[in-house]
Amino acid sequence: MLSKISNRSQAEISMLIVAFIWGTTFVMTKNALADIGPFLFLGIRFITAFILLALISCKNIRQVTPSTLRSGILIGFFLFVGYTFQTVGLQYTSSSNAGFITGLSVVLVPIIYSIINRRLLGGSIIFTVLLAAAGLYLMSVQPGTFHLGRGDLLVLVCALGFALHIISVDRYSHLHNPVAITAVQILFVGVVSLLIGLVFEPFPQSFPASVTSAILVTAVFATTMAFLLQNAMQKYSTPTRFAIILTMEPVFAGMAGYLWGGDILTLRILAGMALILAAMLLSILGKKEEVGNNVTG
Repeated sequence: MLSKISNRSQAEISMLIVAFIWGTTFVMTKNALADIGPFLFLGIRFITAFILLALISCKNIRQVTPSTLRSGILIGFFLFVGYTFQTVGLQYTSSSNAGFITGLSVVLVPIIYSIINRRLLGGSIIFTVLLAAAGLYLMSVQPGTFHLGRGDLLVLVCALGFALHIISVDRYSHLHNPVAITAVQILFVGVVSLLIGLVFEPFPQSFPASVTSAILVTAVFATTMAFLLQNAMQKYSTPTRFAIILTMEPVFAGMAGYLWGGDILTLRILAGMALILAAMLLSILGKKEEVGNNVTG
């Protein structure tokens, strides 16, 4: 019993660390984009992450099958959409806004599931959506106007991409070696991003410290380490508990944006953030807690 509690605690602390890393790297990425194009940044980041993952888990990556390749590319496509619109959107919005709007992917998941299964949206889902929409309005729409800012709209598309990524991972990842299918996703995002960047973006004549550090930190910690921790630790807890812990990601993003990114957090923006965070938690808590073999000794 103590062993199970200890394993679960370690797993959940690990995911809190992942949430902290993901949240705080919004500021680092935004600063780096002043000196490198978004696609080149993503391409170098994800290819670096793949190389590191291959060095750490080469045996698992060798278990890639044609089926793993097909599923990994499909999942990787949605991951590509998420990261592309997030990174491009960061050029036009604050890191705080980007962190919270990205978190709306959690709210979008049950809506997409309802559409796929051709079911009417339940009252709780409708309330959650309205709550999130109110938060998004307060954060992103200036008083006297009725449209989202350019960057916030791009990041909203990113949230849709990540929601579809969550659903596709749920449907396909358990059929394959987790490290192998993760490697396919990472490599797909890296190669496609790099090709687009080389064709459409100027290659930097030099890599300032802000760019180099952002690539290394996001590749090593926010990609390779985060995915490995998630794959290794999720069996000791439940998806619901992990999801609740990961709602801290936008909170960390907001704190980092305020402390290090120069973001201005007005009462209107803070109220919007609070509503989005509440919507995320309600969306997660509305799901049934999974029990049984998720916690092992």
